[in-house]
Amino acid sequence: MNKLKLGFYFLCVLTIAACNQSEKEKDLSLVLHNPSTGGAIKQLVSVEVPANLIQDNLPLYSTQYPSEWQQNSDGSGTLTLLAELNPGQQAQIPLSTSRIEFNDMAYAELSVRTGGEWRGKEYVADGFEFKNVKQFTAPEQLTDHSYYLRYEGPGWENNLVGYRLYLDWRNGIDVFAKKTTDMVLSEVGQDGYDSYHEQADWGADVLKVGKSLGLGSLGRLSQGNVMHFQQVSQTSWNLLSDTKLISEFNVTYKGWDVNSTKVDVSTTYRIHGDDPTTMVNVLLSDQVNDLVTGIVKHPNTEFITLKNDEWAVIATYGNQNMLGDSYHLGMALFYRIDDAAKSLESEHDYLIQFKPTNELNYGFLAAWPEHDSNPQNQQQFEMLLAEKIKALTTPIEVIIKP
Repeated sequence: MNKLKLGFYFLCVLTIAACNQSEKEKDLSLVLHNPSTGGAIKQLVSVEVPANLIQDNLPLYSTQYPSEWQQNSDGSGTLTLLAELNPGQQAQIPLSTSRIEFNDMAYAELSVRTGGEWRGKEYVADGFEFKNVKQFTAPEQLTDHSYYLRYEGPGWENNLVGYRLYLDWRNGIDVFAKKTTDMVLSEVGQDGYDSYHEQADWGADVLKVGKSLGLGSLGRLSQGNVMHFQQVSQTSWNLLSDTKLISEFNVTYKGWDVNSTKVDVSTTYRIHGDDPTTMVNVLLSDQVNDLVTGIVKHPNTEFITLKNDEWAVIATYGNQNMLGDSYHLGMALFYRIDDAAKSLESEHDYLIQFKPTNELNYGFLAAWPEHDSNPQNQQQFEMLLAEKIKALTTPIEVIIKP
C-alpha cells in the first residue's frame, strides 16, 4: 500500500498508478485512515486521478462525503472531499460519476463601490452601489474609512464563521460571527458602513480591532511597537478559488518598509467548509527578523496556550465582542513551533514573532457560541483547539488498495 500524508491545509495530492484495461473498468475507491494521534475534526482531502483512470472524461465524486471535481489541462482530474473520521478509524470510500448534493460551504469576495468619484482620500457617491471583482490594485489614496470597498476589504466565510481584512494601512482582520450556515457576506454592507455592526438574523461584525492586528494579520516590530502597513508601495488582491467547498485569495504587498528595510510579502488565505480555521501561506522576498502575527488583547478574557511536538496555539476566550456582556468569543492562532522565535505582548496584541524565513504557514480561527455548531463554552473551545493541532500534526492518510 502507498501512503501519503496530507500537506498544508490538510491537502494531499496523490497520483494513482497506471493500470491495464481490465483494472480501469473496475470501480475506483479510496481508503482513508485517520491516525490514532490524529484530530477528531473534519479535514479536506484532495486526490489527483490520472487521465488513464478517467472513463469518458466523466468526473468522479465521493459517494459518502461532500466532494468536488476539477478537470486538469493534462487530462487528469482532482477530487476534493471533506472527510470525517475518528482517530484510529479507517474507511473505504467508493467513487462515482454522480455526487452528493450539498449547499455552498465557503465564499470569498471583494466588492468595489461604483458611481462616484474620489475627493482626496474619500470616495463620494450618491447611495451604495458595489461591484464584485476578481482582481484589484489599491489606489494610492485608499486609506481607512475611504468608503470605497464594501466593509473596507475582502471578506471570506464558511458555514461556521466569517472574516474581513482591512485592505489599507491597518491590515487588521475582523470577525463576522454567524448564527447561520448560509453564505451571507454577499449581502453584508450593501446599505452602508454601519449596519453590519448591529446584530442581524445572520449575525454581526463582533470584534473591536482598534489599533491591534485583530486576529491573525501580519505586522513588524519596531522598538517594541507593532507597525502595520503604513509604508507600502502597492497592495493587490486576487481571488484564486471560490468553489462550494473552498475559498482562497491572495493579497500581495510590494515594498513594505519598516525602518528602511523593504520586503515584498505575498499572503494566501484559505478556508473550507465545516472548519472555522483560515490557513495562511506567507512568502517573503527577503528574510526579516521582525515579522509578527497576533491576537488583539481585550480585558476580561482568558489567555490559553496549547502545544504538541510540532504545532502550538495561543488563544483567548471571554467577553471580547461588541454585542454585550452576555456574548463570548473565542479566538486562536496556530503556528509551527519551528517557525516561531518567541511569544510576546505589545500594548494591543498577544504576538508570535517569526524566525527569519522566506516562507511560513500559520492559521487562525474564531468561534462564537451563538452558532449551534460552534463550541458552546470555554471547555469545548479548548477541546477544539486540541483536536486542531493534532490534525495539523498527524493529518488523515490516503491509502490506495492495490
